[in-house]
Amino acid sequence: MKLDLRKDQKTVRKYIEKRIRDYPIYENLGPGNDEDPIRLITLGFYAEQGGYVNLVFDTRPKADVDGEWTLHVDNETNTCPFPKWLDCYTAVCESEDVTITRHDGVKVQITNNEISDEDLNLHFGEMLLATMLELRENSSFGKLPIAKNAFFVIEEFDGRYFWPTYKTRKSKGRIQP
Repeated sequence: MKLDLRKDQKTVRKYIEKRIRDYPIYENLGPGNDEDPIRLITLGFYAEQGGYVNLVFDTRPKADVDGEWTLHVDNETNTCPFPKWLDCYTAVCESEDVTITRHDGVKVQITNNEISDEDLNLHFGEMLLATMLELRENSSFGKLPIAKNAFFVIEEFDGRYFWPTYKTRKSKGRIQP
């Protein structure tokens, strides 16, 4: 099986840009009150079961990394499906040969299920991180009602990838410089 994360990165970027463009000020599809500013953006993902990415805007006054985003994964607006990620995971678990082309063009060969779940999720997480950093650098999040000191994280559903670290989440993940 072959998986090209460069193509998926383009899809993720379009999905995030659309969510930013379509963000309704008075109808938040995440935790918190609709009219409050966004304090946390979680880009969650799950490759192992389902294959999807979720972008969840958290407007709670004390929003923090607490798994609340997982309660909003079934919403069609919040979810961008990637069924090939599930196919990739299944192929790896069944010891099939898998080639992943990372977002940076590096090809990774996986044979005989010789990879940990954490290392496999690293490929998805690093692609998502590169996308979010690019969007932060080009000020894409400036179109949203962002609270002062708002931050973003990237989190795999089962905790097999998290960026930055819990300790540095509010500094490295800061949305506005």
